[in-house]
Amino acid sequence: MPELAVVLITKNQAWNVPRLIESVLRHTSSAASREIVLVDSASSDATVELACNYPIRVLQLSPDQRLTAAAGRYTGYKHTSGDIVLFLDGDNELCPGWLDAAMEVLRCNDDIAAVAGQIVDLPRSAQHHDPPPDNGASGDIQITDVRHGGGAVAYKRSVLEQVGTFNPYIYSDEEPELCIRIRHAGYRVVKINRCSVYHYTDPSEKLSTLIGRWKRNLYVGSGQNIRFHARTGLLWPYVKERGHGLVPGVGLIAGLAALMCSLLFRQPIWFILWVAAVFAAIVAYAIRNRSIYRTVHSLLKRMLILHGTIKGFLLEPMEPDSYPAKVVVIK
Repeated sequence: MPELAVVLITKNQAWNVPRLIESVLRHTSSAASREIVLVDSASSDATVELACNYPIRVLQLSPDQRLTAAAGRYTGYKHTSGDIVLFLDGDNELCPGWLDAAMEVLRCNDDIAAVAGQIVDLPRSAQHHDPPPDNGASGDIQITDVRHGGGAVAYKRSVLEQVGTFNPYIYSDEEPELCIRIRHAGYRVVKINRCSVYHYTDPSEKLSTLIGRWKRNLYVGSGQNIRFHARTGLLWPYVKERGHGLVPGVGLIAGLAALMCSLLFRQPIWFILWVAAVFAAIVAYAIRNRSIYRTVHSLLKRMLILHGTIKGFLLEPMEPDSYPAKVVVIK
């Protein structure tokens, strides 16, 4: 059994896949044994062709099934056997040093199941920065408990076999949901003071980025997880940590209740008070942030998350083991 398995997931990321794979080959060379598999979600660009130029396995998910980031991770996990499993997204570049330190932390601590690091966001057009900036990471490794780690995390396979791996049907929020299951089983999820990956992405503050994420169903996972865990005993732990979309929903329900009271008792004061409270909250938020744009951005994000949460909740939950995981072995 290999010491390390690396699962890369891609979807139309020809613009970054050479940088991603080359960084993985370079910074996993010290592992005693390794296996690297790339799982592509039916890309229409040259992602697969470029990946085939490297000494890795390349799989492509068939398009006649639900294609999600979680499905790529799930499929990659099923096609590897390494004791430690590192998952990386297609817009990442692995930084030097972090993985060696993460694997050492996993080896030396029975209660730690997953190790993350510092993720550095960069624009898609940026060149890589190797070695990474210091970021206060020099010296001894410092371990900090976190709720979840993000898109670049190394896991113990033995723990994933115990709690289950990623739910392939979930459109988003699959990694925080997995980490809740890991912590509920008594294990720790930690972050170390090393740069793990460069994350090449569109600026998060742009409204177009929000709309793009909404169109790709990346706000749907929360609602899916809420409905799925309504029967597992993990509903409250998940809602407490990840139920962001429920907050504006509560506000809208309060507004609907105020409107009904105003109509029922023929006293508009209830609805007027609700409108005034919402307006005051928006004004206070804008004053605190000193930016109308950030206020609009925050309101839009909250409404899109609410819409996604409702949409996800209405989707029929599926058992992860029922996912067909139909793949074409490209290489």
